[in-house]
This record gives sequence, structure tokens and C-alpha cells, in this order.
Amino acid sequence: MVETSQDQEQGAPLSISEPSSQAVAMLGRWPDGGGIRVLDVSEEYVQFWGGDRYRWLGASPKIVHQAAANEQLLSQLDQALSAGELKVGYSLSGLDHEEEALLSKAPRPLIEWRITAMSMPGYASTVLVLVQRDITRRVEKEAELKRLATTDMLTGLMNRSRFDYLLKHELGRLSRYVRPFSLIMLDIDYFKTINDSQGHDVGDQVLRALATLLETNLRSADYCARWGGEEFIILAPETPREQAAKLAEKIRQRIASASFPGADRVTVSLGVAEAAAHDTPKSMMKRVDNALYHAKESGRDRVAC
Repeated sequence: MVETSQDQEQGAPLSISEPSSQAVAMLGRWPDGGGIRVLDVSEEYVQFWGGDRYRWLGASPKIVHQAAANEQLLSQLDQALSAGELKVGYSLSGLDHEEEALLSKAPRPLIEWRITAMSMPGYASTVLVLVQRDITRRVEKEAELKRLATTDMLTGLMNRSRFDYLLKHELGRLSRYVRPFSLIMLDIDYFKTINDSQGHDVGDQVLRALATLLETNLRSADYCARWGGEEFIILAPETPREQAAKLAEKIRQRIASASFPGADRVTVSLGVAEAAAHDTPKSMMKRVDNALYHAKESGRDRVAC
């Protein structure tokens, strides 16, 4: 994504000596249709892209890794300068997010870049100042913080906060596009007995094993979260109540026939509710909770809608 803006401060020369966290290159439009070329570079730019300073002088600059995208950017800059559209103070910014680079065994840095048109006597009438930063660590840290903020630490499933967001999103889709979805809430039967007789370590093992079993038996489009304690909740998109009830019964049977570490046979009670047009997150959660309560009052180890 490329963004354009106009800075308030204009015309002040930029020192080529920049902190090591960013690389800087002076770019200009070559005469006689030569395109955008490098006028000068910082040592950090050389370290970032390789070679040496003299190799880069007069060469075609590197803004992003992907060759075709880089050529397209340079062509756009050349045309904008030629047409007088890049006036002093205007800037472009973007992110180099080449998927091949991010997924490769030796991923390249993730680059945040900004190009600003400036007046610099001694270089050219209008110079483009390219500033690049390697934000790979920052993005990785932000992704990890987001993961921690949305994940239940014991089971690895999404947590209640993340599920609340998804529920609101699905209710919005239902309102706009009339797409059905259902909730399945399940609770481990007599879980307190497991904790009291076998200890909380065994109880935690049961919760982790149950989370793995749920993820294994759900469809790829379904979302599963630990709701709290021994309760779990599933959001099943594009699924009316009848299909959700069949999915809940499949889950019930798989859990009842599974072996859990340190515990005797484990069963669950499940409640099912389909979203209605008038539902809010609160009203829908109340209905699925009522269905779960009915399943438990009816003898446990069963599904109630």
C-alpha cells in the first residue's frame, strides 16, 4: 500500500548520516529518459542492499525486493517528476511485504519506506529522499503480543476477548447479508470431581487434551475458544441450527469415546443456538447458555437446542 502526503516543513537539506536503524538514499531523475537514479547513499543503505557506495552512484535504486514492483514504483516516480506532480514537500510511503520473502527459509527483512521530494542545491532541482527501515522485529513482536492477547494460555485456543470480537463480526454479517451461523457451548461434566480426586494438574491435562480434540474434529471454517473454566464455545459460520446440532453430537461422541490422561471417561454437555436477526451478543449468549443448562438438567452427556 502506498500513501501520499505533504509535509509541513520543506526545503531543509537532509544529512546523509542517519542512525543505523534506517537507510537513506538521494534519488534524482536522470536526463534524456534515464529514469530515476541514485545520487548518493548512506552507509546503512550500502549495508542493507550490498555492494559499495560507488557501485550505487548513478544506478537504479532498490525500494522493495520484488523486481517488478520495484520497477513499477520507479516508473511512477519518474512520470510524476516529469509531469511536475511531485512538488517539494510531497511524500510517498509503503511497505515491502513480498510473500515469497516472508515465507522463505531465509526470509528477507520487512521494509518500511518513505520517499519525500525536497529541494537540495548541489544535487538537483528536486531530489527524492528515500528512507528505509527494517521493521521485521517490530512486526514480529507486535504479532506475538497480539497472539498473547488473544490466546488462552492453558489450551492454546483463542480466548474470550477474541471470541467476543468474532461474534460481533458474525452478527454484523448476519444483519447485512442474512448469512446463518450457530453457537455451540459445551461444558465438561463433573469436572470438579476430576480436580478434587485427581488434582488440578490432571484437570489441566484434560482441558488441554479436550482443546486438541475439538480443533481436530471441527471444520476449517469453525472458531473455537475457551470460554472460562471447563466451558468451551464454538462459532460455526454458514451453519443453521440443525447442522450445528449434528456437529455438536459428533463432538459429544468423539469426546465420550476418547482417552484422557489421568482421568476416567470424560463426557460433555452441549447447548446449540442459531443466530436470529434481532440477536445481540448478549441475547445470543443467553440462549446458548440456556440450551447448555437444559442439556445438563436433562442428565448430561447430551446435546440440547
